[in-house]
Amino acid sequence: MRTALERIGWLVLIWTASVATAGMVSLAIRWLVAPHHG
Repeated sequence: MRTALERIGWLVLIWTASVATAGMVSLAIRWLVAPHHG
């Protein structure tokens, strides 16, 4: 039971980190591609 909970916790942690990284990368790409003046 405990191992299953730890496994689910690690999966959630990794999934959240991957989603946050993807969001940051997409925002950075969008900011770099978009014409921003000053």
